[in-house]
Amino acid sequence: MDLEQLAEFLLNPNVPRLWLYAALFLGTVMESFFPPWPSDVVTLYCAFQAGRGRLDPAVVFVLASLGSQAGVMGGYWVGRRWGRALLVERPTRLLPTERLARLEGWFARYGAAAVLVSRFFPGVRALVTPAAGLAGLGAWRVGVFAAIAVLIWNGFVFGIGMAAGARFDWARQVLATYNSVALALLLAGLAAWVIVALIRRRRPA
Repeated sequence: MDLEQLAEFLLNPNVPRLWLYAALFLGTVMESFFPPWPSDVVTLYCAFQAGRGRLDPAVVFVLASLGSQAGVMGGYWVGRRWGRALLVERPTRLLPTERLARLEGWFARYGAAAVLVSRFFPGVRALVTPAAGLAGLGAWRVGVFAAIAVLIWNGFVFGIGMAAGARFDWARQVLATYNSVALALLLAGLAAWVIVALIRRRRPA
């Protein structure tokens, strides 16, 4: 389903409200397992419908937040339960033991902050919590910091949709611009990290 088909379904006045609520909840869960799924767009469309009185605003916000949190914790438990078997243990061994040790050390130091900040970088956030599970970061820490980020982020998207009124193209452009800026900042940060790492590696002992 492309974005046009998604919009046609979610903005169709003939679609029962219960279906829209179900699509919102399942759509926000799906992103944690299928990162290309546009959960933010689903939330935006449903918030827009809430702003027009078609859906209940409180129900939309609660379902979007519960779905996001369920997906986050589902991804965490997948990483915790099956991550080692899939990536570390033989015969796959895609993640060598020394790299796993580094990942565990990194999450021990920055894990809670990484879970919190990753929510604001679409495409990346779906990878962080499974990695946190693989590294053994505590479930309570992941759950609490993820919940804080989920509420803030969904509040942002929900607010844009509610405020859109007749300016729905404006709302979509705001979200698209944010995602583009966030991706650019992420790529710039990664590039800077790679450059610093290369300089340190070449520096004489």
